Amino acid sequence: MHDLATVSVIQEIQPIEGKDRIVLATVENYHSIVQKGEFKPGDKVIYVYYDAILPVRPEFEFLRKRCWSEKLKGFRIRPMKMGGAISEGLVLPLSLLSDGDSLPVGTVVAEALGIRRYDPELQSPRQDTRKRWWMRYPAIRRLFGSIKPHLAEGYPSLIPKSDEENIERCWDRISSLDCEYIITEKMEGCAAMYVLGKGGRLHSYSHNREAGDSGCWGEIARTLDIRSRLRKLRKQIRRRIAIEGEICGPGIQKNIYHFPKLRFFLYSAYDADTGKALTYTELCAIAAIMGIEQVPFIRRGKAFGSVETMLADAEGLSLHGKDIPREGLVWSHLPGGIPRNPQYPPRGPCLENGGWISALQVQITLIQGMVRRMTTCSMASCHGAILLPAPSSSSSG
Repeated sequence: MHDLATVSVIQEIQPIEGKDRIVLATVENYHSIVQKGEFKPGDKVIYVYYDAILPVRPEFEFLRKRCWSEKLKGFRIRPMKMGGAISEGLVLPLSLLSDGDSLPVGTVVAEALGIRRYDPELQSPRQDTRKRWWMRYPAIRRLFGSIKPHLAEGYPSLIPKSDEENIERCWDRISSLDCEYIITEKMEGCAAMYVLGKGGRLHSYSHNREAGDSGCWGEIARTLDIRSRLRKLRKQIRRRIAIEGEICGPGIQKNIYHFPKLRFFLYSAYDADTGKALTYTELCAIAAIMGIEQVPFIRRGKAFGSVETMLADAEGLSLHGKDIPREGLVWSHLPGGIPRNPQYPPRGPCLENGGWISALQVQITLIQGMVRRMTTCSMASCHGAILLPAPSSSSSG
């Protein structure tokens, strides 16, 4: 999971065709629109990433018109576009911090600025509502009215969430590696994880917490009989496997694929007792055993020579539906290991090659013809300058 705000350096300043007051700054391989003349290459700045919520402070009031959220009580950072340029983050001057000039590049400053993370599920914790239908009967209400709904449990600590690093954050680490990747389509939906408990009970999870039988997670578990399929898998391979995938269909992300019913697309799996990721070959094998769909396979291949080429490659149509732009691509490297950023240690146990990960994934997403770099919404603006019109928001699970 990425940091929300760090001390960074302006890598490059580029003009925007037809715009005299603003330019495009490159920071941490991201593009952000800033006022012309405010920054120059080599300047140390504060860079605020997507998924950030800025607090109410006088220096952030320029964001109010476009970014204020009454529900979140803060300024939500998400993507914006102007004059054909896409701005992906917020560049702020170091002068916002009293000791800013003395801070080294890479210092995390989100806490010092009062910045918190945007997460829909954390903002509105999901409750288990499996028995609420009982409450329509007066006698039941008298008996159970004092019982509070069960708050869902958190995500299992051994199983990594589908929080793939995006291309800008990891490009410096992977650009020189001669690795081969499996490239699949990023589906637009919500994340789901299913695993059998040691007693055989099925546990269903959203991106952050246990969902129980509620919502689309419970519906998929019932319609696909996930419990029986996982039991069949456990019996056949003698391992307890956790599966992760994307749920797409009616009521989710505007159902851009026009599916008539909910569908589940498998994209990763883990040994539930060790936290070790399964290889792509193993993933295909368990999909066949369980009889469930996988995210669409695009091709095998190596990374291109630049971030821009990688981003351009992400553009295209979805394999599900006619004339539907795909949300993006996921690049998962084949066994061999890619170094993980030491700032973000793995949630579960280290793999055999220690400090390395077996499946670094790079996501490049597209929305409304604009290039985005993550499944969650990100925003960009320019400090104290022109605010860009917000596009329709969309997020994955």
